[in-house]
Amino acid sequence: MNNILTYSQYKDPQVRALVWSLLSPGLVNNSGDYPACVSAQWCHEVYDTIHPFLKQLDNDPDELRQWLEQFKSWRLGVRFEAYWAFILEQLKKQNELLGYSVHTQIQDQINNGPFKQTLGEMDFVYQDKNKQLKHLEIAAKFYLLKPDEFGFERLIGPNGGDWYERKLEHLFKKQLVLSNHAKAREKIAEDFNVSIEQADCQQQGIIKGMIFLPVTGEGSLNDNEKKRLNPDCLTGTWGTIDNWYLSDPGEIGRWVMLDKLSWLEPQVYLSQETLYSAKEIAYKLKTHFHNTLRSVLIARLEYNEEHKMWLEQQRVMVVDKYWPGFTRTIETMLQQSEKRAKHQPLKEQKEKSST
Repeated sequence: MNNILTYSQYKDPQVRALVWSLLSPGLVNNSGDYPACVSAQWCHEVYDTIHPFLKQLDNDPDELRQWLEQFKSWRLGVRFEAYWAFILEQLKKQNELLGYSVHTQIQDQINNGPFKQTLGEMDFVYQDKNKQLKHLEIAAKFYLLKPDEFGFERLIGPNGGDWYERKLEHLFKKQLVLSNHAKAREKIAEDFNVSIEQADCQQQGIIKGMIFLPVTGEGSLNDNEKKRLNPDCLTGTWGTIDNWYLSDPGEIGRWVMLDKLSWLEPQVYLSQETLYSAKEIAYKLKTHFHNTLRSVLIARLEYNEEHKMWLEQQRVMVVDKYWPGFTRTIETMLQQSEKRAKHQPLKEQKEKSST
């Protein structure tokens, strides 16, 4: 895990996840086809600004926990957005921002009639202390490299229903350009009390996450994938329930199985009491796939003698042996049942952020 010693300074796992959401390297190469992708320098500048507050928060994380209570969801994207909304809220409290809005829907009339259609939704729009308006779209994504003979759309989400190339195009070519639309400019002007002429937004995109390469060593990133990926992005390995153990260097270290929201948390433990040996995690995985075909993320930790704690060293995504085919069918069914409630918590927060 990149910068694990930096994250290990924070005792509270949710504070660590907040810091990870800000400091972890992005997936996208911002020197390539996506110049709107924010730089690591920008993220570090934000971190430096709120760092004293984060140290206080780690000693008393109630403010963050109460904030997250507003966004109850096991969906990773909702949690990631909640962390970023919290970051913007702190910047506003420190007078670095004049204001911000969350999940702003843009609508237009259909054929000049009484009915409206939704053109899209902007994750965040904020106004910095220099009165510059910025439109920020964010995502947290984890992709597995699935080699094939054609070389197209090989970076696939762990449950088979998401592709890196499509996410790139959607976020940078559809979501971010929404703020250029006349109706979006009208809404931004209204929300921030500026003229239409002053409603121009600088566009910013963030995709954090991890790329998992085959544990078998078969296949590597091709030139097109390397061009689109940040060379410093986080990487792990993936394998099926039948071969994941190829990643295990023996009995060095201990393992933990991560629930979905913990994917954003760098793993740090003071004790090994709740950690598993390689044999124990193998049994846990066997039990997991006996009950479900959903992919599961595990992390290996090693004991650091200097800091007297167990620190994350490696992540492995374990999938069922039929992945991604049958898993994709299950994921599609789950997405249909979850879609309705996806953004509701953040929409409720929108009105609070403008007061």
